[in-house]
Amino acid sequence: MPDNQDSRFDEFVFSQSALQDYADCPRRFELQYLLDVRWPAQETAQALQYEAGQQQGQAFHHLAHQHALGVPAEALTPTITDDELRVWWQRYLHWQAANLPDERYPELTLTASIGEWMLMAKYDVVAKLTDETVLIVDWKTGRPQKRDWLANRMQTLVYPFVLAKAGDWLNGNQPISPERIRFVYWFAETGETVEFLHTADTLQQAETRLTSLLQEITASSRFELTTVERRCRFCAYRSLCERGEMPGDLDELEDEELPDGFSLDLDEIEEVSF
Repeated sequence: MPDNQDSRFDEFVFSQSALQDYADCPRRFELQYLLDVRWPAQETAQALQYEAGQQQGQAFHHLAHQHALGVPAEALTPTITDDELRVWWQRYLHWQAANLPDERYPELTLTASIGEWMLMAKYDVVAKLTDETVLIVDWKTGRPQKRDWLANRMQTLVYPFVLAKAGDWLNGNQPISPERIRFVYWFAETGETVEFLHTADTLQQAETRLTSLLQEITASSRFELTTVERRCRFCAYRSLCERGEMPGDLDELEDEELPDGFSLDLDEIEEVSF
């Protein structure tokens, strides 16, 4: 362990959510992951709408997980009572039939070392295609997001990097070439996808950026509030941090305001920090 590293990070496993929270607001990262503060504040003015969206997202993930484990679609479809979820499900069935092989690894968790630290990725599904490509798919049940915004998210950096480092068991115990890794975000609302391809250079750039961020986090003695105060509108800690008490309006939300823990994808499976 580096001499200047906080002892709280001795056995800490970093997830993309933790890194994104730090990138968005170091203080939020500290409160959630280091101090384990639970603050009972409403994150959005449309609490019922948000809760319903969360439930839809969780239901969709559960369906996709069961299907990946081999439960026939014919047995799952009659269980759907929500009209919007039924539309998502039909889009999913159409897309996966054309793009995913039968052998899939759903809700797969991998960890990989990066310098002095451990990095974790929790995948919705990973599959090896017939051309030896390894495909990562992340199901998104929130509104579709722009490619440029997704490109800067920690998830886009972390998921391919961890797979390249820890996915050799998918490749006969040989390292996976970066050029064979595809990462696809699939949006249930439209059936659209955003795909990221990789090279040795792009994964080296990801490693450099992640290492720099990890060095910064673990050497920090003080975790400051974000200077982008509009992000605070949808953060549960806003009143604790004296950044306002009223929750934000979903209709006014911009992508750059969205804290990673506040999942307007409404489907993110909680990642665990140890």
